[in-house]
Amino acid sequence: MTEEDYIAQGDAAWKRQDWKQCLDSYAKAIAQDPESLAVEKREMVMQIINFFNKDMLNP
Repeated sequence: MTEEDYIAQGDAAWKRQDWKQCLDSYAKAIAQDPESLAVEKREMVMQIINFFNKDMLNP
């Protein structure tokens, strides 16, 4: 598969909120091209995963 294929696969996983598949696909794209658009997309997914809102835990 090409870098673009892996990015498309990651984008489809993003829509399903399948974060593991998303990160894996972007990592494969980055392995083919370290300056790929997947670098930014992977960072955005990591921000989503690391987001923590304490107010949501205290009703």
